[in-house]
Amino acid sequence: MTTFIVSTLINQPLGIVTKALVNPENFSYWTTDLVKFEVMKGTPGEVGAINHLHYLQKGRSYVMEDKLIYCEPGKKYVSQVSGDALTAIVETVLHPLGNKTEMKVTWSGKGKLFFLKFLLPLLRGKLIKQSKAELGSFKKLVETKGYDFKNYDHVSNKTSLKLADKIK
Repeated sequence: MTTFIVSTLINQPLGIVTKALVNPENFSYWTTDLVKFEVMKGTPGEVGAINHLHYLQKGRSYVMEDKLIYCEPGKKYVSQVSGDALTAIVETVLHPLGNKTEMKVTWSGKGKLFFLKFLLPLLRGKLIKQSKAELGSFKKLVETKGYDFKNYDHVSNKTSLKLADKIK
């Protein structure tokens, strides 16, 4: 099992951060290689919700299933994310600190494929770097746009530029 934790302090109150986090329309703005978020069952942000995450990475598309298995609204969200190659538990904890919010993400995953069981621990550093970058993008968006990212100027965000190129 490969596990790591990343965190950041967001200069917005808990309510705004929570709304931004559970808004499925926001995900593609800050999640690397995510092209589409598809609701399959339930309501995003509620236990039992099942979503399909459509990715495009280096010309290869794949789908991951995201199932919300535990939720304390505004405090803690735990998802099981799985695909053909790996399964992970992603725990997101939000903690108010005055008018700011600490966001901590714990990722714990294992490979399903034989070679990935050995390779995943070696990729831990790369996964941490990517997760820190995504959390940084989320922080920037929440601090500048609040909880609705759809009017975000893609020209000033390199991650979003990559996404825009993929959608063309």
